[in-house]
Amino acid sequence: MAQYELNLSDYWRVLKKRRWVIFVTLLAVLGSVTVFTNLQTPIYQATATVKVEPNMSIPGVVTDQMYDSYTALNTEVKIIKSTIVAERAALKLGLLSDDMTPDHRQAVVGAVLGKISAERVGDTNLITISATSSNPAETAKVANTTAEVYIEKGIEDRNRRARELREFVEIQLRDAEEKLKSSEDELKRYTEKSGAKGVGGYMSTRLVDLETKKGDLLKRYTEQHPEVQRLEQQIQNIESQMKQLPTEELEYARLNREVNINEELYTLLSKRYKEAQISEADRVQSAFVVTPATEPTSPTKPNKLTNITIGALLGIFLGLLFALIIENLDTSIGTIEDVEKFLGIPVLGIIPHIEAEKKQKKFFSRPQVHEKSTDLLRLKLIVNHSTKSPFVEAYHTLRTNLTFSLLKKTGNIIAFTSAGIGEGKTVTSSNFALAAAQSGIKTLLVEADLRRPILHRIFGLKRDPGFTDCLIGTRKWQDVARGTTDFLMSELNMEKILQFPGIENLKVITSGPIPPNPVDLFNSPGLKVMLDEMARQYELVVLDCPPALLFADPLIVGTKTTGTILVYRAGNVPRGALKRAKEQLSNVKVPVIGVVLNDITSSEMEPHYGYYFSYKYYDTRNEAKKQENA
Repeated sequence: MAQYELNLSDYWRVLKKRRWVIFVTLLAVLGSVTVFTNLQTPIYQATATVKVEPNMSIPGVVTDQMYDSYTALNTEVKIIKSTIVAERAALKLGLLSDDMTPDHRQAVVGAVLGKISAERVGDTNLITISATSSNPAETAKVANTTAEVYIEKGIEDRNRRARELREFVEIQLRDAEEKLKSSEDELKRYTEKSGAKGVGGYMSTRLVDLETKKGDLLKRYTEQHPEVQRLEQQIQNIESQMKQLPTEELEYARLNREVNINEELYTLLSKRYKEAQISEADRVQSAFVVTPATEPTSPTKPNKLTNITIGALLGIFLGLLFALIIENLDTSIGTIEDVEKFLGIPVLGIIPHIEAEKKQKKFFSRPQVHEKSTDLLRLKLIVNHSTKSPFVEAYHTLRTNLTFSLLKKTGNIIAFTSAGIGEGKTVTSSNFALAAAQSGIKTLLVEADLRRPILHRIFGLKRDPGFTDCLIGTRKWQDVARGTTDFLMSELNMEKILQFPGIENLKVITSGPIPPNPVDLFNSPGLKVMLDEMARQYELVVLDCPPALLFADPLIVGTKTTGTILVYRAGNVPRGALKRAKEQLSNVKVPVIGVVLNDITSSEMEPHYGYYFSYKYYDTRNEAKKQENA
């Protein structure tokens, strides 16, 4: 069926036909998945949820404004999954000891790290910390311990930064105190020495205040802002006034300004130092456990429901796939419409299978013979069957269908061939010729298979002389044609020959000696002349040719005939070979009239065509019994 272009009804027919393949495949896959699932070690997972405050900073520490919440939380996730956190968790779980080797210690830490996973929950400040293990109690313990270690590490890191800041500010504060004291002493000595009144000092203090305000404004505005420009103008005015002061007042202003700057720096550092001391003493957490992990009651892996669902879907898919593959490899016929659509030529006849093995003992002396034996092939000639038997009727149907397919009313040359060996083309062509003769058509049957000729054996005739002698010119074809007298003297059943109506209308030309290269003989100009002579003297000329896929003979002979008929025996060769044979014939312009389906059983046809073979073929057996009783 897969050789054809399938429609929905074809697919449905394949599903019904191959339903056991689908069912068995489904059961096999489901069984395998179930066994595999049950053999897997259950894996449990426990999850703890922590809330992180990424923007919590230490007073006095300037943070980068571009370090946003997204980046900060992703960094925290990386920290949770770091080796440092895993090592501390392993130590807290009691998995590490001092007597461990470095490799052993690293392996334990790696095992703990492999059990831990962390991820951010959407766009929130929440992070889930999960642990997986075959032990449900262990999973909760590992998850909670990891969360605790992470929080403790966060506190330690924050306090470390606070301590480092306090130590740094403390050093800077001592330096600022020394500078302030030094500048104050210098200002005092200069005042006592010069007797300056302090006008410059006032202006210097005013200048420091304005510059401080300007610095604060520049943090929010540019230099082009009106308020900044106003302060800049005031600063320039004071600086201009200070240049006009006497030298003593100018020096006093400079020293006083230095004192003011050092005093402001000292005040600022004192404030920072106190804040750093408070921050160092306060163990503020930047992360909190929102939901601790609890011991899981059911494993997360394997998920039996998911596995069985996937197994069922996979089983159905594989079942359908196997059904289509088996259908594709199947050599059964399908429907007649399928064959005609596949080949592009009509089905001219369907020859039913005949159980000849059980019947041959009644006609011949040999107790048992192989199906390929001469006696068995001879038994399949329609002369051994009742004219009313379905087997004989099938050949008359073939003859009738072919009559409507031919353009000429007489003088037709019909070649029979097949795709491969053993498809029954010789028996089919012989019975077709007998059916035509029985219908009153003057028929000549020619053995054109010079490779493995068996026509003479079927009719019980001598092989020589024959068609080969005619092709090489040593005999005339009229002289080697055998008729009724020869049939009566042959190994055929004489009574059957005498009872067969129209036997006088049939002549047979056997193959003759087997030539070394039949192709050379078929390429000779004499073949066309000989066939034309035969067509003029006989209404129907039937040629039995070798298989088309194995030899070039039918390709050569077919171009000189009215048409060629393909014989196909289902179950013997793939359907693709039949199509290739038809294409090879068509490629060399051989007119392929149609195909004959040979030796067909009802099981090889689709159900709605099975009624064609609902009868039993026992006519030959009944006739044999009558013959024995006589």
